[in-house]
Amino acid sequence: MQQVGDILRSEREKKGLTVKDIESATSIRALYIQAIEDGEFKVIPGEVYLKGFIRNYANYLGLNGQEMVDLYRQSQAPASVTPETAAEVKAATTPSPSADTEPKKTKSSYTWVVIPLVAVCLLGAVWWFIGGEGKPESQPLPDAPKQSQSAPAKPAPAAPVTPAAPVPQTAPVMVTAQFSDECWLTVIADGKEIFEGIPKAGESMSWQAQKTLVVKLGNAGGVDWVYNGQPVGKLGKKGEVVTKTFAAKQ
Repeated sequence: MQQVGDILRSEREKKGLTVKDIESATSIRALYIQAIEDGEFKVIPGEVYLKGFIRNYANYLGLNGQEMVDLYRQSQAPASVTPETAAEVKAATTPSPSADTEPKKTKSSYTWVVIPLVAVCLLGAVWWFIGGEGKPESQPLPDAPKQSQSAPAKPAPAAPVTPAAPVPQTAPVMVTAQFSDECWLTVIADGKEIFEGIPKAGESMSWQAQKTLVVKLGNAGGVDWVYNGQPVGKLGKKGEVVTKTFAAKQ
């Protein structure tokens, strides 16, 4: 199966473009473009960013970006075990019978021991019932002491519960994103990542924070933003990678 990086490099070279040309047109760093073409995917920070870069790179070259992402996923899937391999593993792990296994002993080999023991037991039983002393009389067990019955303790009355006063919900930073195109996105609220994904065109999403809300997106021209009820518009051009911080107003 042909690799994603080989296809992208071949198409780029057919069009007479350099890595720097791709960087200028898509805002994807040359380091990441070279890593994708060489199959060094670990260089790129995060699976979402990697898929977004592959999609934007392929779309710019006139290829189908989603097909390139699907091809990347297939190349990363673990290889399945074939029936022949499974049979070989099973054959290798099946223990062979030992040549020096001891044969089982038959019942007849113990007969000469069991018969004399049975005869001795029978003689002992006859002596006990004929010439032995009688069985001792069984002693009655003492009666168990009666448990004193006491009235069940009354549960203490429960203290009245005072309802807590409602805590007002404050959100100094409220941001809404309206997607007109597919875009990979990461959202960090007050230092904690709360969203990472690739919303589709037509979707609308909202987030809130107490101090700061940072958004990182790979297609700035495909998203319109609203900050605390005020339209902000787009943060950049189509295919542009942008990081924006929305902070609480003092």
